[in-house]
Amino acid sequence: MTIWGVAGIILSLTVYAVVWFRGGHPERFAVAVLLLHFAVAAMSFAYRWEREGFILPLVTADSIRILILGWLCFRSNRWWPLLVTATLGLIGFVDVLRLLDPTVSRFASASAQIGLGYLVDLALLFGVFERILAGERPAGRDAWARAVTATEARLARKEAARRSASPPHAPEKASAP
Repeated sequence: MTIWGVAGIILSLTVYAVVWFRGGHPERFAVAVLLLHFAVAAMSFAYRWEREGFILPLVTADSIRILILGWLCFRSNRWWPLLVTATLGLIGFVDVLRLLDPTVSRFASASAQIGLGYLVDLALLFGVFERILAGERPAGRDAWARAVTATEARLARKEAARRSASPPHAPEKASAP
């Protein structure tokens, strides 16, 4: 792997961490999809599922990733899903171009995918920066606040049920021998 590939992985994982903790629900959903794709890609390269220079599970995962994030374009009121989906479409176009034109080298395809991958990560990061600058709260705080409230309510219900189910006890008096 080249230095650009390693830098891309480090950038991606750093951006995914920032987006997960500071982003909203659409950003978190996109990170989950991209991390799942990252895992499928790692397994595809590790097990060498390759046919005529193409890694079939990776091409399938790329197509599914484009469809899911394309669906997110229509469900979200953010600008970055459109940019991410278009960029992923260009990555898919590079794969198709390589399939149709044998003069396109594997290195040119990899370079295009790494560079466009940087664009995907930066679009996600700038989408989160936009959310921060607009003063919107991250999804994590709201989710944790709901979880804490629900847990406290559940514990209070359990305690109330335990108290109402047990009869009141009078303190026992010790008898003298």
